[in-house]
Amino acid sequence: MIELSDFLRSVKTFIGFSPADLNVLERSFRVDKFPAGHVLLEEGKKGHALYILMEGEVEVTRRHPVFAKTEQLGVINPGEVFGLQSLVDEKPRFSTCRAKTAITVASLPKVVFNLLYNSNLTLAERFQFIIARQLVHELRQFDEQLKTVSDDTSLNEFYDRFTDG
Repeated sequence: MIELSDFLRSVKTFIGFSPADLNVLERSFRVDKFPAGHVLLEEGKKGHALYILMEGEVEVTRRHPVFAKTEQLGVINPGEVFGLQSLVDEKPRFSTCRAKTAITVASLPKVVFNLLYNSNLTLAERFQFIIARQLVHELRQFDEQLKTVSDDTSLNEFYDRFTDG
């Protein structure tokens, strides 16, 4: 298994972090292994940690609010960060993140994040940038999905995608 310190240094999200900041993060994250099917974040429930996938795959799904059918939103691969929203708000999760295969994840609980954020200005600034970048990425994905629906699909075709009809 890859060491957390080596892994953090290889993750694109943490490029530019100083060795000292990476050492603080290494001591703050917890590494766990979970079997396929394990739910890390559940739609409709509050999240309590940020995750970095180290090994395996995690599928992201949600219940379609209109058609009451589960839809796959994507797959999280090693090196990707997820659960960021749980660090900044108390709202229920928008999607479910479930291990597609056996996984290894590093997690940073919100309580620990808050301690780091309030005591280390450099880390606080870097996490603000990470959160902003993630939000922009998700907004662009949402915009692309809307374009696909409005450009390529009639409402009936859109409905058929999410129903058996």
